[in-house]
Amino acid sequence: MDECRELLPEYLRFVRGVVDAEDITLNVSREMLQQDPQLKAIRNHLVKKLLEALATLKKEDPDQYLVFWAQFGPVLKEGLLAFAEKKDRILDLVLASSTNEGTALTSLGDYVDRMADDQEAIYYLVGPSLGVLTGSPHLEAFAAKGVEVLFFTDPVDEVWLEQSPPEFGGKKFVSVAKGELELASEEEKKEREEKASATETEFKGLVDRLRAEVQDDVKEVRLSHRLTESPACLVQDEGDLSPQIAQMLRHAGQEVPEVKPILELNPDHPLLVKLLEIFTQDGTDARIGEYAQLLYAQARLAEGGALDDPAAFSKKISALMLAALD
Repeated sequence: MDECRELLPEYLRFVRGVVDAEDITLNVSREMLQQDPQLKAIRNHLVKKLLEALATLKKEDPDQYLVFWAQFGPVLKEGLLAFAEKKDRILDLVLASSTNEGTALTSLGDYVDRMADDQEAIYYLVGPSLGVLTGSPHLEAFAAKGVEVLFFTDPVDEVWLEQSPPEFGGKKFVSVAKGELELASEEEKKEREEKASATETEFKGLVDRLRAEVQDDVKEVRLSHRLTESPACLVQDEGDLSPQIAQMLRHAGQEVPEVKPILELNPDHPLLVKLLEIFTQDGTDARIGEYAQLLYAQARLAEGGALDDPAAFSKKISALMLAALD
């Protein structure tokens, strides 16, 4: 055979070479070859030696490893998909950008070493590009607490992180864009809960009105404690498919149920404070509906998503600008 695919897993398909074996079955069908114990032993040995060689390169020649990672990192990470072998060894080889390192790449081991003693998870964010991720509103609470977040931008990251998240160093991977994350201390949580009760009561009418305006696009509208600067963001429920994975499945011809995000609002933002004033004066004011759509669109764009009707969004922005100039 000019090429024996059974010798290496798909995630090592960039490797080229010749295997010299003293004892191997010849003249057999492909079906028999796939079950051949000698071939399985050779495969296990090759995978072990190749991953060891990459680990050595990463340790002894980091600059050259960066060159390798830039070209083959996305392929190697396919080994982290469900049922793949050697996951722990592959995780040792993974590099990623982070909020602490700027444009430089960091390993998972170095990230864990920098974690605070009370940090229980490896926090990450997946998106289409580093530029989109670094400006994400989901990072605001983590920046305020000084908690480092890893960035992943390859299409395969959506799958191995969202569908079959592994553990590294005894720490789980947790997306900063899903669920209701909790970074506050017990004392801070108590203070926030006391304030939140009054805030939720104060904003309830406005939140209900905003929910009615965007109910076709989101499953829920709620006040947020993850935002410190932005007025709004979109988050996914735990277990929901991310928009990127849903799109990948549709492109593969699979039927995917519609999954709507949650729109979180920052009650301390001046925009929400002003909207509350308008709602208090007149709960039927048409501007509230316009701003509900703009808040949703702004949050959608902030996560790198595309708008269903960009022309309508452009018209709303133009009208807003014109009103501001009057």
